[in-house]
Amino acid sequence: MSENVSRPESTDTGKTTSLVPVRPAATPARTAGSIRAAIRRAERDARRAGAPKIRPVRAIGTVAAVGALIAGVAFPAYAAIQSEGESMTMHDVAAGSAQSLVVASEVESPEVTGSSYAATTPDEIAQKEAERAAAERAKEAAAAAAAAARNAASVASVPQNIPAPPASSGSIGLPLPGGYSLGDSLGAGHSQATHDGLDMLIGSGTPIYAIADGVISSAGYSGGYGLMVRYNSSVDGQAIEVRNAHMSGAAVSPGQTVTKGQVIGYVGSTGASSAPHLHIEIRVNGGLVDPLYWLPL
Repeated sequence: MSENVSRPESTDTGKTTSLVPVRPAATPARTAGSIRAAIRRAERDARRAGAPKIRPVRAIGTVAAVGALIAGVAFPAYAAIQSEGESMTMHDVAAGSAQSLVVASEVESPEVTGSSYAATTPDEIAQKEAERAAAERAKEAAAAAAAAARNAASVASVPQNIPAPPASSGSIGLPLPGGYSLGDSLGAGHSQATHDGLDMLIGSGTPIYAIADGVISSAGYSGGYGLMVRYNSSVDGQAIEVRNAHMSGAAVSPGQTVTKGQVIGYVGSTGASSAPHLHIEIRVNGGLVDPLYWLPL
């Protein structure tokens, strides 16, 4: 049986070599489980090698730099926009909301007079209205007293012996006794308006007669007519209205019944008149007629 040990051989140089051990035989093949584990390790290593490496310090620095850039651009722009409007400080806001205090020595109290005082309560308003009404009544009473004084003065000049009215056989009589003269008639032009009646000129205080039976509808002053007596009659089935103006005095009162030829007043020159005369207007069924042709002159 031979041994598995090689012996040293001699060389031409006469030197000997050391013994070299023989390598063992190759190991048997790996199992399937170990191969799969090796594949997984290789895949995992490959993924780790391909994934980016995140460094925390560098990421924090990047975020800080971006924030500083935004702050450097946004804040100046916002400040520029705000500077275009009215800048308000906390002091300004507090001053706008503050309340002022005025001491009694600085208050100027207005002087209250009777003309500047206005009633505010219902009782005061009623009192003011009563005073106003009383003033109006006093004014009317003064006007009536003045008119009565004028009438009294005019009546004093009326002759004591009043002539009888002129005789007339019809339903219509004459408004004046004899001695008058005729002036403007119906339709005559005047400076202010068209003449609506007949002017009969005669001395002041001459009596004026009712030309027909009737009822007095008004007796008093009426603008340009002066003192006027108006009465309504019915003659031959027609409605008659007679107006006697510019009188110096009235001898009748409203509502009084009069007969033809009765004295109703006296000639004068009151109102829009320049001389004593009787202005007589006659309306038949509401329409004006000319007394010059309607009266029995």
